[in-house]
Amino acid sequence: MVVRLMSFLPISQCDMSLNFKPRQKLSAAFPAMAWKGTLLAGFEREGMALDLWKNNGCSWIDAMTACYPELGLSELARLIGALDSSQPEFAREVRVGLFSEYDLRWSERLDETLQALAGTPFEFQELVDDKKLGVRDLSSLLLVKSDFYPFLTALTQIHFSKTQVVQALERGVELFAMGHPLNDLMPSGINADAYLLQLEKWRKPRSNKQDEEWRQTVNEWPWPSQVNGVWQRFGDQAGLEIKIRTTSPEDFEKKLERLISIRDTWSCNT
Repeated sequence: MVVRLMSFLPISQCDMSLNFKPRQKLSAAFPAMAWKGTLLAGFEREGMALDLWKNNGCSWIDAMTACYPELGLSELARLIGALDSSQPEFAREVRVGLFSEYDLRWSERLDETLQALAGTPFEFQELVDDKKLGVRDLSSLLLVKSDFYPFLTALTQIHFSKTQVVQALERGVELFAMGHPLNDLMPSGINADAYLLQLEKWRKPRSNKQDEEWRQTVNEWPWPSQVNGVWQRFGDQAGLEIKIRTTSPEDFEKKLERLISIRDTWSCNT
């Protein structure tokens, strides 16, 4: 039986340049991890680190994916940024393989997006990873500079869904580019739907005014009993949404006949 001694080194002697602030802390059941003297996991610890290169000769990518089976886009942005700063040649060597392990294809567009993301406030980066936003979701970040960062921080104070975060980001960036003051764009409450509606009103004031006029008009039309019509916006289009409650085929037919008057009223208003 051959017993192989594990190779450890003091964490205090490790290169700490890759501390990319991973969200998930290393389990206490495992030692801190290093690769050729560079610490990969356990940045918050003291004591000794296991050098994965000296113990089994694994590659840097294998070592990273063993330590971090999953990483959010913000974490990856911080990691590749740290690697670019400390070991630029090595970063160019491993980046394609690294991002392939996390189901991403390296490209200039990805590189630009990650650089933009890495420069944003840390709270916003946490939101990006909480909601599992992807590269396409963050394309509007390529249009912003540091003077827009307070808006990104403010977004973290509202309980958005993933889709709502993307909508708020895109609309906010567009409005800021159109010249809307940042103070006006900053959220004044915590209701996600109300805030998105306000951004949309600023983004398309004419269509929103028309929609409101149609909602009031439609509400005054002579609707049959148990038939309800509401003016709704569906993306870039707006139209009439009708709900009918009926109890029999005969009742259904009567309601449809009475809806002809609604059609005529609509034609007159148009």
